[in-house]
Amino acid sequence: MASSSSSATPEFDVYLSCAEDTRKGMVSHLYRSLSQRGITTYTRDDKLEKRASSPDSEFSDQWKYTIDAKVSVVVVSKSYLASAWCLNELQTILNFLDIGRLLVLPIFYGVDPSNVKNQTGEVEEPFRKLGEKYPEKDQAWRMSLIDVSNLFPRIWSGEAELVEAITKRVEVLLRYSDKSSNPRGTYPLTTKVNGLFGMDRQMLALYKLLDLNSNEEVRLIGICGPGGVGKTTLAKLAYEDMSKHFHAHVFVDNAKNIYQQDPDESQETFTSGKIQRWSQKRTRDVSTGVIKSTVGHRKVLLVIDSVDSMEQLKDIADIVGWCGSRSRVILVTQDKNLLDNFDVKHVYEVNSLRYDEALQLFSQSAFKETNPPTSFESLSLRAVQIASFLPLTLKILGSFLQGKDEEGWEKELQKLEGGQEKTIAEIRKKCFTRVNEEDQILSFILP
Repeated sequence: MASSSSSATPEFDVYLSCAEDTRKGMVSHLYRSLSQRGITTYTRDDKLEKRASSPDSEFSDQWKYTIDAKVSVVVVSKSYLASAWCLNELQTILNFLDIGRLLVLPIFYGVDPSNVKNQTGEVEEPFRKLGEKYPEKDQAWRMSLIDVSNLFPRIWSGEAELVEAITKRVEVLLRYSDKSSNPRGTYPLTTKVNGLFGMDRQMLALYKLLDLNSNEEVRLIGICGPGGVGKTTLAKLAYEDMSKHFHAHVFVDNAKNIYQQDPDESQETFTSGKIQRWSQKRTRDVSTGVIKSTVGHRKVLLVIDSVDSMEQLKDIADIVGWCGSRSRVILVTQDKNLLDNFDVKHVYEVNSLRYDEALQLFSQSAFKETNPPTSFESLSLRAVQIASFLPLTLKILGSFLQGKDEEGWEKELQKLEGGQEKTIAEIRKKCFTRVNEEDQILSFILP
Protein backbone atom coordinates (compact mmCIF):
# COMPACT_ATOMS: atom_id res chain seq x y z
CA MET A 1 0.00 0.00 0.00
CA ALA A 2 1.43 3.34 -1.05
CA SER A 3 2.25 6.04 1.42
CA SER A 4 0.07 9.13 1.48
CA SER A 5 3.16 11.35 1.68
CA SER A 6 3.49 13.77 -1.21
CA SER A 7 7.18 12.86 -1.45
CA ALA A 8 6.50 9.15 -2.10
CA THR A 9 7.53 7.91 -5.55
CA PRO A 10 4.59 6.22 -7.32
CA GLU A 11 5.07 2.52 -8.05
CA PHE A 12 3.08 2.63 -11.30
CA ASP A 13 2.98 4.97 -14.27
CA VAL A 14 -0.77 4.86 -14.91
CA TYR A 15 -3.96 4.09 -13.01
CA LEU A 16 -7.03 3.38 -15.14
CA SER A 17 -10.27 4.55 -13.52
CA CYS A 18 -13.29 3.07 -15.26
CA ALA A 19 -16.67 1.40 -14.84
CA GLU A 20 -17.75 -2.13 -15.73
CA ASP A 21 -19.06 -1.20 -19.19
CA THR A 22 -15.60 -0.17 -20.45
CA ARG A 23 -13.29 -2.30 -18.31
CA LYS A 24 -13.64 -5.53 -20.31
CA GLY A 25 -13.54 -3.81 -23.70
CA MET A 26 -11.75 -0.60 -24.50
CA VAL A 27 -9.91 -0.34 -21.17
CA SER A 28 -8.49 -3.87 -21.49
CA HIS A 29 -7.13 -2.95 -24.94
CA LEU A 30 -5.70 0.26 -23.53
CA TYR A 31 -4.07 -1.66 -20.68
CA ARG A 32 -2.41 -3.98 -23.19
CA SER A 33 -1.23 -1.06 -25.38
CA LEU A 34 0.30 0.79 -22.44
CA SER A 35 2.01 -2.33 -21.13
CA GLN A 36 3.51 -3.04 -24.56
CA ARG A 37 5.11 0.43 -24.46
CA GLY A 38 6.71 -0.37 -21.12
CA ILE A 39 4.22 1.80 -19.20
CA THR A 40 3.37 0.15 -15.88
CA THR A 41 -0.39 0.21 -15.48
CA TYR A 42 -3.00 -1.03 -13.04
CA THR A 43 -6.76 -0.91 -12.54
CA ARG A 44 -9.45 -2.40 -10.28
CA ASP A 45 -11.45 -5.48 -11.11
CA ASP A 46 -15.15 -6.15 -10.64
CA LYS A 47 -14.63 -8.10 -7.42
CA LEU A 48 -13.09 -5.16 -5.65
CA GLU A 49 -15.85 -2.83 -6.80
CA LYS A 50 -18.60 -5.15 -5.53
CA ARG A 51 -16.98 -5.27 -2.07
CA ALA A 52 -17.94 -1.65 -1.44
CA SER A 53 -21.33 -1.87 0.22
CA SER A 54 -21.78 1.90 0.28
CA PRO A 55 -19.91 4.96 -1.03
CA ASP A 56 -18.74 5.72 2.51
CA SER A 57 -17.73 2.18 3.45
CA GLU A 58 -14.41 1.57 5.18
CA PHE A 59 -13.06 -0.16 2.08
CA SER A 60 -13.92 2.59 -0.38
CA ASP A 61 -12.40 5.15 1.97
CA GLN A 62 -9.01 3.45 1.48
CA TRP A 63 -8.77 4.92 -2.02
CA LYS A 64 -6.92 7.92 -0.64
CA TYR A 65 -4.03 5.56 0.18
CA THR A 66 -4.04 3.42 -2.97
CA ILE A 67 -3.82 5.78 -5.95
CA ASP A 68 -0.23 4.83 -6.63
CA ALA A 69 0.59 6.25 -10.08
CA LYS A 70 1.88 9.33 -11.90
CA VAL A 71 -1.09 9.57 -14.29
CA SER A 72 -4.73 8.58 -13.97
CA VAL A 73 -6.76 7.99 -17.12
CA VAL A 74 -10.41 8.49 -16.13
CA VAL A 75 -12.77 6.83 -18.60
CA VAL A 76 -16.10 8.54 -17.98
CA SER A 77 -19.00 6.53 -19.36
CA LYS A 78 -22.72 6.26 -18.61
CA SER A 79 -22.09 3.47 -16.10
CA TYR A 80 -19.31 5.49 -14.45
CA LEU A 81 -21.89 8.09 -13.42
CA ALA A 82 -24.16 5.39 -12.02
CA SER A 83 -21.46 3.95 -9.75
CA ALA A 84 -20.92 5.22 -6.21
CA TRP A 85 -17.54 3.48 -6.23
CA CYS A 86 -16.40 5.32 -9.36
CA LEU A 87 -17.59 8.72 -8.18
CA ASN A 88 -15.89 8.30 -4.81
CA GLU A 89 -12.74 7.29 -6.65
CA LEU A 90 -13.04 10.36 -8.89
CA GLN A 91 -13.14 12.60 -5.82
CA THR A 92 -9.90 11.07 -4.56
CA ILE A 93 -8.22 11.35 -7.97
CA LEU A 94 -9.10 15.06 -8.18
CA ASN A 95 -7.83 15.60 -4.65
CA PHE A 96 -4.51 14.07 -5.68
CA LEU A 97 -4.49 16.36 -8.72
CA ASP A 98 -5.04 19.41 -6.52
CA ILE A 99 -2.03 18.64 -4.33
CA GLY A 100 0.17 17.87 -7.32
CA ARG A 101 0.54 14.11 -6.83
CA LEU A 102 -1.23 13.05 -10.00
CA LEU A 103 -1.82 14.05 -13.61
CA VAL A 104 -5.34 13.40 -14.86
CA LEU A 105 -6.45 12.59 -18.42
CA PRO A 106 -10.26 12.40 -18.73
CA ILE A 107 -11.74 10.39 -21.61
CA PHE A 108 -15.48 10.83 -22.25
CA TYR A 109 -16.62 7.54 -23.75
CA GLY A 110 -20.09 7.63 -25.30
CA VAL A 111 -21.12 10.66 -23.21
CA ASP A 112 -20.98 14.40 -23.84
CA PRO A 113 -18.75 16.28 -21.34
CA SER A 114 -21.27 19.12 -21.20
CA ASN A 115 -23.93 16.62 -20.11
CA VAL A 116 -21.53 15.15 -17.57
CA LYS A 117 -20.78 18.61 -16.25
CA ASN A 118 -24.45 19.54 -15.87
CA GLN A 119 -25.79 16.03 -15.20
CA THR A 120 -28.17 16.28 -18.15
CA GLY A 121 -28.95 14.30 -21.29
CA GLU A 122 -27.96 10.65 -21.36
CA VAL A 123 -26.45 10.76 -17.85
CA GLU A 124 -29.27 12.59 -16.07
CA GLU A 125 -31.38 9.59 -15.10
CA PRO A 126 -28.64 7.22 -13.79
CA PHE A 127 -27.01 10.02 -11.82
CA ARG A 128 -30.36 11.16 -10.37
CA LYS A 129 -31.12 7.65 -9.12
CA LEU A 130 -27.70 7.36 -7.51
CA GLY A 131 -28.10 10.77 -5.86
CA GLU A 132 -31.45 9.72 -4.39
CA LYS A 133 -29.80 6.63 -2.93
CA TYR A 134 -26.92 8.61 -1.40
CA PRO A 135 -28.20 12.19 -0.90
CA GLU A 136 -25.33 13.05 1.45
CA LYS A 137 -22.86 12.55 -1.43
CA ASP A 138 -24.86 14.16 -4.22
CA GLN A 139 -23.41 17.69 -4.03
CA ALA A 140 -19.80 16.53 -3.68
CA TRP A 141 -20.17 14.24 -6.68
CA ARG A 142 -21.67 17.06 -8.75
CA MET A 143 -18.68 19.28 -7.97
CA SER A 144 -16.28 16.49 -8.99
CA LEU A 145 -18.08 16.07 -12.32
CA ILE A 146 -17.81 19.80 -12.97
CA ASP A 147 -14.08 19.70 -12.22
CA VAL A 148 -13.29 16.70 -14.39
CA SER A 149 -15.32 18.16 -17.26
CA ASN A 150 -13.13 21.25 -17.20
CA LEU A 151 -9.88 19.27 -17.56
CA PHE A 152 -9.36 19.52 -21.32
CA PRO A 153 -11.99 16.87 -22.14
CA ARG A 154 -11.63 14.41 -24.99
CA ILE A 155 -14.77 12.81 -26.41
CA TRP A 156 -14.70 9.24 -27.72
CA SER A 157 -17.54 7.00 -28.88
CA GLY A 158 -15.73 4.37 -30.97
CA GLU A 159 -12.50 2.41 -30.63
CA ALA A 160 -10.93 3.13 -34.03
CA GLU A 161 -7.53 4.71 -33.31
CA LEU A 162 -8.76 5.44 -29.77
CA VAL A 163 -6.32 3.24 -27.87
CA GLU A 164 -3.31 4.46 -29.85
CA ALA A 165 -4.31 8.11 -29.39
CA ILE A 166 -4.67 7.74 -25.61
CA THR A 167 -1.39 5.80 -25.38
CA LYS A 168 0.50 8.59 -27.15
CA ARG A 169 -1.10 11.20 -24.89
CA VAL A 170 -0.14 9.24 -21.79
CA GLU A 171 3.46 9.07 -23.02
CA VAL A 172 3.49 12.87 -23.28
CA LEU A 173 2.08 13.24 -19.76
CA LEU A 174 4.64 10.86 -18.32
CA ARG A 175 7.49 12.80 -19.93
CA TYR A 176 6.06 15.96 -18.44
CA SER A 177 5.64 14.47 -14.96
CA ASP A 178 9.26 13.30 -14.93
CA LYS A 179 10.73 16.75 -15.62
CA SER A 180 12.61 18.14 -12.66
CA SER A 181 11.30 21.60 -13.54
CA ASN A 182 7.81 20.40 -12.66
CA PRO A 183 8.17 18.37 -9.45
CA ARG A 184 4.51 18.63 -8.53
CA GLY A 185 3.36 17.33 -11.91
CA THR A 186 0.31 19.49 -12.53
CA TYR A 187 -1.53 19.36 -15.83
CA PRO A 188 0.68 20.57 -18.71
CA LEU A 189 -0.12 23.89 -20.35
CA THR A 190 1.08 25.26 -23.68
CA THR A 191 2.99 28.11 -22.07
CA LYS A 192 6.32 27.24 -20.48
CA VAL A 193 6.35 28.26 -16.83
CA ASN A 194 9.87 27.13 -15.99
CA GLY A 195 11.32 29.25 -13.21
CA LEU A 196 7.92 30.65 -12.23
CA PHE A 197 7.36 28.45 -9.21
CA GLY A 198 3.75 27.99 -8.20
CA MET A 199 2.38 29.30 -11.51
CA ASP A 200 1.43 25.82 -12.73
CA ARG A 201 -0.88 25.48 -9.73
CA GLN A 202 -2.26 29.00 -10.20
CA MET A 203 -2.85 28.48 -13.92
CA LEU A 204 -4.86 25.32 -13.32
CA ALA A 205 -7.10 27.12 -10.83
CA LEU A 206 -7.61 30.03 -13.24
CA TYR A 207 -8.44 27.68 -16.12
CA LYS A 208 -11.27 26.21 -14.09
CA LEU A 209 -12.80 29.68 -13.76
CA LEU A 210 -12.24 30.52 -17.43
CA ASP A 211 -14.07 27.31 -18.45
CA LEU A 212 -13.37 27.55 -22.18
CA ASN A 213 -16.06 24.97 -22.91
CA SER A 214 -18.81 27.15 -21.46
CA ASN A 215 -21.27 28.64 -23.95
CA GLU A 216 -21.85 31.63 -21.70
CA GLU A 217 -22.29 34.82 -23.75
CA VAL A 218 -19.39 36.73 -22.19
CA ARG A 219 -17.65 35.50 -19.05
CA LEU A 220 -16.01 38.02 -16.71
CA ILE A 221 -13.13 36.73 -14.60
CA GLY A 222 -11.40 38.69 -11.87
CA ILE A 223 -7.83 38.23 -10.64
CA CYS A 224 -7.14 40.01 -7.37
CA GLY A 225 -4.53 40.11 -4.63
CA PRO A 226 -1.94 42.40 -3.04
CA GLY A 227 0.80 44.10 -5.02
CA GLY A 228 3.71 41.90 -6.05
CA VAL A 229 1.86 38.63 -5.48
CA GLY A 230 1.98 37.66 -9.17
CA LYS A 231 -1.35 38.82 -10.62
CA THR A 232 0.14 40.33 -13.78
CA THR A 233 2.39 37.32 -14.32
CA LEU A 234 -0.56 34.97 -14.06
CA ALA A 235 -2.70 37.08 -16.40
CA LYS A 236 0.11 37.35 -18.94
CA LEU A 237 0.79 33.61 -18.93
CA ALA A 238 -2.91 32.82 -19.34
CA TYR A 239 -3.16 35.37 -22.16
CA GLU A 240 -0.22 33.88 -24.05
CA ASP A 241 -1.47 30.34 -23.51
CA MET A 242 -5.10 30.91 -24.52
CA SER A 243 -4.99 33.60 -27.20
CA LYS A 244 -4.88 31.01 -29.99
CA HIS A 245 -8.39 29.89 -29.02
CA PHE A 246 -9.94 33.29 -29.84
CA HIS A 247 -10.61 35.29 -33.00
CA ALA A 248 -8.94 38.38 -31.51
CA HIS A 249 -7.04 39.09 -28.32
CA VAL A 250 -6.08 42.27 -26.49
CA PHE A 251 -3.90 42.84 -23.42
CA VAL A 252 -4.11 46.33 -21.87
CA ASP A 253 -1.25 47.04 -19.47
CA ASN A 254 -3.12 49.53 -17.34
CA ALA A 255 -6.80 50.43 -17.20
CA LYS A 256 -5.74 54.07 -16.81
CA ASN A 257 -4.51 53.98 -20.40
CA ILE A 258 -8.02 53.42 -21.74
CA TYR A 259 -9.61 56.71 -22.75
CA GLN A 260 -12.90 57.69 -24.32
CA GLN A 261 -12.48 58.37 -28.02
CA ASP A 262 -12.84 61.96 -29.19
CA PRO A 263 -15.73 62.31 -31.70
CA ASP A 264 -13.36 63.92 -34.20
CA GLU A 265 -10.70 61.23 -33.84
CA SER A 266 -10.23 59.21 -36.98
CA GLN A 267 -11.88 55.81 -36.82
CA GLU A 268 -8.89 53.53 -37.17
CA THR A 269 -9.85 49.95 -37.86
CA PHE A 270 -7.70 46.92 -37.29
CA THR A 271 -7.98 44.12 -39.80
CA SER A 272 -6.13 40.96 -40.76
CA GLY A 273 -2.45 40.99 -39.73
CA LYS A 274 -2.64 44.43 -38.12
CA ILE A 275 -4.95 43.16 -35.41
CA GLN A 276 -2.59 40.30 -34.74
CA ARG A 277 0.47 42.51 -34.35
CA TRP A 278 -1.29 45.08 -32.20
CA SER A 279 -3.17 42.66 -29.99
CA GLN A 280 -0.11 40.62 -29.11
CA LYS A 281 1.73 43.63 -27.70
CA ARG A 282 1.14 45.43 -24.43
CA THR A 283 -0.93 48.51 -25.21
CA ARG A 284 -0.63 52.08 -24.01
CA ASP A 285 -3.05 54.98 -24.39
CA VAL A 286 -5.66 53.05 -26.32
CA SER A 287 -9.15 54.39 -26.95
CA THR A 288 -12.37 52.52 -26.29
CA GLY A 289 -13.18 52.95 -29.96
CA VAL A 290 -10.01 51.20 -31.08
CA ILE A 291 -10.65 48.28 -28.72
CA LYS A 292 -14.26 48.03 -29.93
CA SER A 293 -13.13 47.93 -33.55
CA THR A 294 -10.79 45.10 -32.63
CA VAL A 295 -13.24 42.96 -30.66
CA GLY A 296 -16.03 43.67 -33.15
CA HIS A 297 -18.62 41.25 -31.71
CA ARG A 298 -16.20 38.37 -32.20
CA LYS A 299 -15.02 35.70 -29.78
CA VAL A 300 -12.29 37.66 -28.04
CA LEU A 301 -9.87 37.36 -25.13
CA LEU A 302 -9.52 40.73 -23.39
CA VAL A 303 -7.20 41.22 -20.41
CA ILE A 304 -7.14 44.57 -18.59
CA ASP A 305 -4.52 45.00 -15.89
CA SER A 306 -4.34 47.44 -12.95
CA VAL A 307 -8.04 48.22 -12.64
CA ASP A 308 -8.45 50.59 -9.66
CA SER A 309 -11.66 52.62 -10.02
CA MET A 310 -15.36 52.36 -10.84
CA GLU A 311 -14.88 54.99 -13.55
CA GLN A 312 -12.56 52.61 -15.37
CA LEU A 313 -15.09 49.82 -14.98
CA LYS A 314 -17.75 51.97 -16.65
CA ASP A 315 -15.56 52.26 -19.73
CA ILE A 316 -14.80 48.55 -19.57
CA ALA A 317 -18.52 47.72 -19.35
CA ASP A 318 -19.03 49.63 -22.59
CA ILE A 319 -16.29 47.57 -24.25
CA VAL A 320 -17.63 44.27 -22.88
CA GLY A 321 -20.91 44.95 -24.66
CA TRP A 322 -19.04 44.68 -27.96
CA CYS A 323 -17.53 41.27 -27.20
CA GLY A 324 -19.00 38.32 -29.04
CA SER A 325 -20.33 35.05 -27.70
CA ARG A 326 -17.92 32.87 -25.65
CA SER A 327 -15.55 35.78 -25.08
CA ARG A 328 -13.47 35.97 -21.91
CA VAL A 329 -12.69 39.25 -20.17
CA ILE A 330 -10.09 39.13 -17.39
CA LEU A 331 -9.87 42.07 -14.98
CA VAL A 332 -6.78 42.37 -12.77
CA THR A 333 -6.97 44.45 -9.61
CA GLN A 334 -5.78 44.77 -6.02
CA ASP A 335 -9.28 45.75 -4.90
CA LYS A 336 -11.69 42.82 -4.71
CA ASN A 337 -14.53 45.20 -3.81
CA LEU A 338 -14.38 46.61 -7.34
CA LEU A 339 -15.00 43.15 -8.75
CA ASP A 340 -17.89 42.60 -6.36
CA ASN A 341 -19.44 45.95 -7.29
CA PHE A 342 -19.03 45.10 -10.98
CA ASP A 343 -20.82 41.79 -10.34
CA VAL A 344 -17.86 39.64 -11.40
CA LYS A 345 -18.93 36.15 -10.30
CA HIS A 346 -15.73 34.28 -11.17
CA VAL A 347 -12.87 35.60 -9.05
CA TYR A 348 -9.46 34.10 -8.37
CA GLU A 349 -7.58 35.51 -5.39
CA VAL A 350 -3.83 35.10 -5.85
CA ASN A 351 -2.21 34.26 -2.54
CA SER A 352 1.43 34.28 -1.51
CA LEU A 353 3.58 31.34 -2.58
CA ARG A 354 3.84 28.23 -0.48
CA TYR A 355 7.03 27.90 1.55
CA ASP A 356 8.71 25.44 -0.86
CA GLU A 357 7.78 27.51 -3.91
CA ALA A 358 9.05 30.74 -2.33
CA LEU A 359 12.40 29.19 -1.40
CA GLN A 360 12.85 27.75 -4.89
CA LEU A 361 11.98 31.04 -6.57
CA PHE A 362 14.33 32.99 -4.33
CA SER A 363 17.13 30.46 -4.80
CA GLN A 364 16.72 30.54 -8.57
CA SER A 365 17.15 34.30 -8.54
CA ALA A 366 20.03 34.37 -6.05
CA PHE A 367 22.01 31.26 -7.07
CA LYS A 368 20.55 30.14 -10.43
CA GLU A 369 19.71 26.88 -8.68
CA THR A 370 16.43 25.56 -7.27
CA ASN A 371 17.97 25.06 -3.82
CA PRO A 372 20.40 27.29 -1.90
CA PRO A 373 23.91 26.06 -1.04
CA THR A 374 24.20 24.53 2.42
CA SER A 375 26.15 27.48 3.80
CA PHE A 376 23.39 29.88 2.69
CA GLU A 377 20.36 27.87 3.81
CA SER A 378 19.63 29.75 7.04
CA LEU A 379 20.27 33.10 5.36
CA SER A 380 17.92 32.14 2.52
CA LEU A 381 15.18 31.20 4.98
CA ARG A 382 15.48 34.64 6.56
CA ALA A 383 15.35 36.29 3.14
CA VAL A 384 12.16 34.42 2.22
CA GLN A 385 10.54 35.58 5.48
CA ILE A 386 11.65 39.17 4.87
CA ALA A 387 10.12 39.09 1.38
CA SER A 388 6.81 37.84 2.82
CA PHE A 389 6.63 35.05 0.21
CA LEU A 390 5.76 37.61 -2.51
CA PRO A 391 7.12 36.54 -5.94
CA LEU A 392 8.22 39.96 -7.16
CA THR A 393 9.97 40.83 -3.89
CA LEU A 394 11.63 37.40 -3.78
CA LYS A 395 13.05 37.82 -7.27
CA ILE A 396 14.23 41.37 -6.64
CA LEU A 397 15.86 40.50 -3.32
CA GLY A 398 17.47 37.35 -4.72
CA SER A 399 18.91 39.31 -7.62
CA PHE A 400 20.18 42.02 -5.27
CA LEU A 401 21.97 39.53 -3.01
CA GLN A 402 23.40 37.50 -5.87
CA GLY A 403 27.19 37.32 -5.76
CA LYS A 404 27.57 38.66 -2.21
CA ASP A 405 29.36 36.58 0.43
CA GLU A 406 27.77 35.41 3.68
CA GLU A 407 28.93 38.51 5.54
CA GLY A 408 27.39 40.71 2.87
CA TRP A 409 24.11 38.82 3.10
CA GLU A 410 24.04 39.18 6.88
CA LYS A 411 24.66 42.89 6.63
CA GLU A 412 21.88 43.49 4.08
CA LEU A 413 19.32 41.22 5.76
CA GLN A 414 19.81 42.97 9.10
CA LYS A 415 19.03 46.29 7.41
CA LEU A 416 15.86 44.90 5.84
CA GLU A 417 14.35 43.04 8.78
CA GLY A 418 11.31 44.95 9.96
CA GLY A 419 7.86 45.89 8.70
CA GLN A 420 6.75 44.42 5.38
CA GLU A 421 5.86 47.67 3.60
CA LYS A 422 9.09 49.34 4.62
CA THR A 423 11.06 46.26 3.58
CA ILE A 424 9.54 46.06 0.10
CA ALA A 425 10.06 49.77 -0.47
CA GLU A 426 13.67 49.49 0.66
CA ILE A 427 14.33 46.49 -1.61
CA ARG A 428 12.94 48.30 -4.64
CA LYS A 429 14.91 51.42 -3.80
CA LYS A 430 18.12 49.39 -3.66
CA CYS A 431 17.45 47.53 -6.90
CA PHE A 432 15.90 50.12 -9.21
CA THR A 433 17.76 53.21 -10.26
CA ARG A 434 16.25 53.91 -13.68
CA VAL A 435 13.34 56.24 -14.15
CA ASN A 436 11.07 53.67 -15.80
CA GLU A 437 10.62 51.25 -12.92
CA GLU A 438 7.63 49.50 -14.48
CA ASP A 439 9.62 48.02 -17.37
CA GLN A 440 12.30 46.81 -14.96
CA ILE A 441 9.72 45.11 -12.75
CA LEU A 442 8.27 43.35 -15.80
CA SER A 443 11.74 42.12 -16.72
CA PHE A 444 11.89 40.43 -13.32
CA ILE A 445 8.40 38.97 -13.66
CA LEU A 446 8.75 37.64 -17.19
CA PRO A 447 12.28 36.30 -17.69
